[in-house]
Amino acid sequence: MPADPSAKLRTQPRGWRWFFERYGALLALIVLIVGTAIVEAWKVPVEDRAFLKPQNFINILRQNSMWGIVAVGMTYVIILGGIDLSVGSMVALLGGSAIYAMNAVAESGQSASLAVWTAVGVCLLGGVVLGLVNGLTISWGRIAPFVATLGTMAIFRSLILGPAKGSEIRAGVSPYAEIGSGLLEIPFIHINKTADDPVGNPLMLPYPVLAFLAVVIVGQLVLSFTSFGLKVYSIGDNHKAARYAGVHIGIVTTAVYAICGLTAGLAALLASSRLNSIASSSTGLFYELDAIAAVVIGGTRLQGGAGRVWTTAIGVLIIGVTTNMLTMLQIDTYYQNMVKGLIVIGAVLLQVRKPTE
Repeated sequence: MPADPSAKLRTQPRGWRWFFERYGALLALIVLIVGTAIVEAWKVPVEDRAFLKPQNFINILRQNSMWGIVAVGMTYVIILGGIDLSVGSMVALLGGSAIYAMNAVAESGQSASLAVWTAVGVCLLGGVVLGLVNGLTISWGRIAPFVATLGTMAIFRSLILGPAKGSEIRAGVSPYAEIGSGLLEIPFIHINKTADDPVGNPLMLPYPVLAFLAVVIVGQLVLSFTSFGLKVYSIGDNHKAARYAGVHIGIVTTAVYAICGLTAGLAALLASSRLNSIASSSTGLFYELDAIAAVVIGGTRLQGGAGRVWTTAIGVLIIGVTTNMLTMLQIDTYYQNMVKGLIVIGAVLLQVRKPTE
């Protein structure tokens, strides 16, 4: 079986190129944070400065954690050499279906806890099923990933737009909101300390942030330390060589898209519970673009065969900090996506212009 392509980087002389390949995204994030702090010091009065406060970074993570979870699944897909354009529509379909199912269970006289668990099951198991639909369409139907997921993107969105008539779907079980809006106190860590309050406040992390961090850790461990992760790399690096080495391309491909569906299901659970509702026409909109952007900015090769989940998490933070900076500078929202697009194009250009090995 072909070796993990990222391992080749570890065996090469550790020069500037090795450092850029390994830590370029992290370096870009550090430069961005320092630059934003300088801009804030220049533009914002001392009493109004908030960028470097821990709570601001927690807010950045919370605001970007749901599509960031989707980006972890997208990392697997792109390392494999594929693409998934349906994840945003998948989030809307799963979130809306979960609320419909939960409301039906509650209205039948069952307990609120059973209704909530029903919604959890619909999101997570439904995500796997929809991912399997994508995977089987691509692996057994032999349809190009772009075309297959472009089709399912339209299908999944229509399946929730129809029953909802394009309107909002509201949850009727109040405890459901706790999943997406709850906070966990981190012991022994305090923030916002001042001279008047040396103790500060305990660090409280939102559940979506904890879920994002957990998915990143598990996703990286699976890629780095399991035979499945090695197979994903080998298929993306050299499809034919992987087949000759005995890798079952169809099974691995289907499993990767199921993983991507599972991350979309988790995002749907968090998104629908955080607002206790789903907007059938807009929930999940552009999730696929944001996820792909984070993966590319993190250095994962669009041609497949190389990439890491932790650098995708860095890509999520780069997009989040950039948005935070543009908002702080009062840049019109309509132009913020233009900046994001320029960052993605720059990241791809850096990949294309790297010297061949």
